[in-house]
Amino acid sequence: MRQYVFAAFAAALAACAPSAPTGAKSEAASSTCPDDGARLAVTGICVGRASNYYDADVLARSQALEGPAAGCSWTFNETAIADGSEAILYRAMTCNGVTTKLAYAGGAHSASLSYEASALAGAAVAGQERVRIFVSDPADPQKVIRDLIEAAPAAERAKCEVQPANIEGWPRDALVIGYKAADAARLPKNEPNAVCGEFGLDEDQMKYWLVRQGFAYFFALGQDGLDFDPNTFLLFRRGADGTWAPAE
Repeated sequence: MRQYVFAAFAAALAACAPSAPTGAKSEAASSTCPDDGARLAVTGICVGRASNYYDADVLARSQALEGPAAGCSWTFNETAIADGSEAILYRAMTCNGVTTKLAYAGGAHSASLSYEASALAGAAVAGQERVRIFVSDPADPQKVIRDLIEAAPAAERAKCEVQPANIEGWPRDALVIGYKAADAARLPKNEPNAVCGEFGLDEDQMKYWLVRQGFAYFFALGQDGLDFDPNTFLLFRRGADGTWAPAE
């Protein structure tokens, strides 16, 4: 578990947490899982029952993700964040005994998730950042993304806006920072375009935003096959009684 490096971001996270958790409790009270399978170390969720926390549509889209033909399967993993009172549950790939695992690191204005282990790429991608995490405003969840348009090149800022990605295979609620329609129409049609800076749309790779449960996640996933599923990111919080539940 890694804690925030600076107090500012940690304070923001604490401010957005509810006074008490709601939803289903974890199964940490029992000593064994009903199917005799593994139990996740932080939340105590039985891996074989993790799918119960998701809508069937989410899991169906996850299972449809392209992966290696042999030696791999989908399972679940988790990553503790903040001070350890929160964790992200996600679907992860297992190949040849290696299960994809994301490692957390904090910062002044955002946190990040990088590869601790990759089922597909192994040690070659260890430490590579794949997700940036920002606290979102409950009253205006997309504001944190709009604010980052200011980080785009000056000549582009007026052309950029937050918009639905609407790309096949991506989460249905995925967002991008892209050009407004009139400006997008003037972009080259015979080559991939990258617009609006680091956090903007890049037609040559998977880069998009998801805003869920008080956070805005920016995914920079490159061009290769995925060995974890962003669409299954689900935030859990630990209650005062030690049980874990999905955050509102």
